[in-house]
Amino acid sequence: MRTFAFCALILFTFMMSACSNTTPSGNDYSSALTASSSSFSSSTSTSSSSSSSSGVSSSSLVSSSSEVESSSSSFSETDSLALTWVTIPAGSWTRGTTDITQGLFAITQTEITQADYFAVLDTLPVQKLYGDSLPVANVSWFDAVRFCNALSKMLKMDTAYTYSSIGPGGVLLGIQANYTSESVRLPTEAEWEYAIRAGTTTEYYWGTATAITYAQYASSAGYINVASKRPNAWNLYDMAGNVSEWCSDWYSAYDAVAELSNPTGPSRGSERVYRGGSWNTTAPSLASNARERALPELVADTRGFRVVHFLPYE
Repeated sequence: MRTFAFCALILFTFMMSACSNTTPSGNDYSSALTASSSSFSSSTSTSSSSSSSSGVSSSSLVSSSSEVESSSSSFSETDSLALTWVTIPAGSWTRGTTDITQGLFAITQTEITQADYFAVLDTLPVQKLYGDSLPVANVSWFDAVRFCNALSKMLKMDTAYTYSSIGPGGVLLGIQANYTSESVRLPTEAEWEYAIRAGTTTEYYWGTATAITYAQYASSAGYINVASKRPNAWNLYDMAGNVSEWCSDWYSAYDAVAELSNPTGPSRGSERVYRGGSWNTTAPSLASNARERALPELVADTRGFRVVHFLPYE
C-alpha cells in the first residue's frame, strides 16, 4: 500500500509539472478583429518564392515572430507576422520631364493589414470594417511611423525615424528620417511612384485595361481584402485603390525638389504626401502620378500604408 501511494504521488507530481510547463496560447486579438475571412498572412509564405519575368523578386522576410521574440517581450511563440517583400531593382523613371534614378529597395507586396498592425503594435484603431486580411486604415502618419520603428526593432535593425518628444495627440515633435540606414520605413514618394509604375509610362499602370480588375475604387462599401485584385507588373497589389498610402515625404511642388537621384523630398513642411487613391475615389486619383496631401496627425478610413525595407544605396 505504501508503495502504491508513493507511486501515485510521483505520478501526480509529474502531471502537475507537465501542466505548468504548457505553452500559453498567446495574444488573442479575435476581440479586436471580429468575424473575418482567412488571414492573408498565412498565404504569403506560399507566394514567397515567386518572381516576375522582369527580374523583380519577392521573399518572405519574417515567417513568424518566434524568430524575433527576443527583441519584443510582448510577443509569444504563437503570434505570427508574415510579410512578403518584393525587391525592386535600381533603375530610372521620368517624372514629368525630369529623369529620376532610383536605387534598390524592397517594398511589401500588399498594404499593411489589420493583422499585421496588431501583431507589431498590439493595438488597432477603430476600423470601418474588421478582418485579418483587410488593410489597416484610420491611421495617422505618426501611427505609420511608430509601426515602422517597432518593426525595425523586431527585425533587429536601426530605426529610421527619431524625434525629440511626443506632443498632444501623439504628435512626434522634431521628427527626422534616416534614409541611409538599413531599416523599415515608409516609402519615399519617388520610391512609391517608381514601384506603382513598374516600368510603365501610361497614365494608369494597367494601360487601357478595365480599372476595376486592378483597383477597388468608386465604392460605397469600403475596402476589401488585400491582393483581391490583379497586381501590377512587379507583382505589387493594390498600389491603386483600396486604401491610399502614406509616403515618408513632406509635400512640396515638384519644381521645388532638386534631387534627381533617390529623392527624399523637402526637409520640412506642414503636410505629408499620400498616394494611390482609395476605395471611394474616382478614377483620376488612381493615376500613377496623382498626388494628395494631408496633415500628418489626421486619420481617415480611406488611408493606410505599406512599408519599405530599405537596402542602403550602393
